[in-house]
Amino acid sequence: MLELDQVSVALDGRPVLHGVSLRVAAGERVVIAGPSGSGKSTLLRAVAGLVPLAAGRLRLDGRELGSLPPGQRDVAMMFQSYALFPHLSVLDNLCFGLTARGMAREDAQERARAAAGTLDLTPLLQRRPRELSGGERQRVALTRALLREPKALLLDEPLSSLDTQLRVRARAEIVKAHAASRAAMLLVTHDQSEAMSLADRLGVLHEGRLLQLAPPRTVYAEPANLFVARFLGHPAMNTLEVQVGLDGALWWGSTRLAARLATAVAEPGRRLVLGLRPEQLALPGSRWDSGDPQAAEITAVVESVEPAGEQQIVWLNAAGQRLAARAEPELRLVVGVSLPLRLALSRACWFDPDTGEALRPAAGAGEAMA
Repeated sequence: MLELDQVSVALDGRPVLHGVSLRVAAGERVVIAGPSGSGKSTLLRAVAGLVPLAAGRLRLDGRELGSLPPGQRDVAMMFQSYALFPHLSVLDNLCFGLTARGMAREDAQERARAAAGTLDLTPLLQRRPRELSGGERQRVALTRALLREPKALLLDEPLSSLDTQLRVRARAEIVKAHAASRAAMLLVTHDQSEAMSLADRLGVLHEGRLLQLAPPRTVYAEPANLFVARFLGHPAMNTLEVQVGLDGALWWGSTRLAARLATAVAEPGRRLVLGLRPEQLALPGSRWDSGDPQAAEITAVVESVEPAGEQQIVWLNAAGQRLAARAEPELRLVVGVSLPLRLALSRACWFDPDTGEALRPAAGAGEAMA
C-alpha cells in the first residue's frame, strides 16, 4: 500500500501541490491525468524522494518515507526525460538496477534480454542511448523500471513518444508486467485514452489539487466538477447554461426543454449548467437515439463532420452554441442543414454555474417531463 496523506510541495517558494491524499493498493494501477503544469511529475518526484515535502506524509507498506533517501524507498521511477546512462549500452542500462541490488550479472542479463523482447529492444541491446530515437529510449526506460520489481512503480508519461501500434502493445505489456509484480503503480499522463485504458482508478489533477479519484467510468459519467467534465472525453462534455422557471420548467434561453425536471437540484428560479456527453445528443436515425419520449428536442445546424473510424463526430450550432454529437459513419449528413437534436436529460450531469461543482440528484431522480 502506497499512501499519500495531505501531501503539499513548494518549489522555489511557489506552491505546486496542495494537500493531495490518495492510496494505491498492492497490485493496483492508479493513473493521474491532468494538463501540463498541473503538478503530475512533481507528485511522482515527491514520492520518489527527489523533491522535499512542504507538508503531509508518505508511507509504503506502513513505513514512513519522508526521511528516507531515494535509494532506500523501494520505488522505481520511469522519468519523462528517460534518465538513461549515456556511457552504458541498452543492455547495461537494463541491468543496472538489478545488479545494484545484488543480482549476479549473468542472471541480470538473462532477465534483461527476456524483457527486451517484449518491447522490440533485442536488436538495440548493444547500442548507446545517443544512437536511439526518442521512442526507443522511452522503451528502454520503461523496461528498466519494470525490471526492478519494486514495491511501488512510478511512471511519468511512459508512452508519450511511442507510435500508435507500439503504444497499444506497451499498454498491454504494462498491465501484464504489473500483474506479475503486484507493485503499487502510480502513473501520470495527459493522454486520456491511456489513462482510461490503464487505470483501475483514475484521478484528475488541476493546479496541484486532486479534483476526483474514482474508477474511470465513474469519472467519465459522473465528473466531480466542470473542469473534470470538460477535461475528460473527446470531444469534451457539452455544457449549456439553463434555468428552472418558477413553474418548475427547464429553460435554455427562450427554449423550453422540459415542463418539469424531476430532480433534487431543480428548485424554481435556480440557474444550472446542463452537461451532456456527445453520445447523449441523438441525431435522427442514429443508434444513439433511444426514442425516449421524455428527451428534450432542439434545432441545430450541422457545421462540420469529422470521420473517426467506427463513428463520426458531428459539430453542430444551436442558437450560437457549439455542440458535439456522435453518429455512425453510415449516417449521411449535409453541412448547413438544420435538423432536430434530442437531448437525453435523464442521463445528464448538473453543475453549479458559480462554483462549477457537480450537483447530485436524489436517488431515482433525473427524469424530465417534456
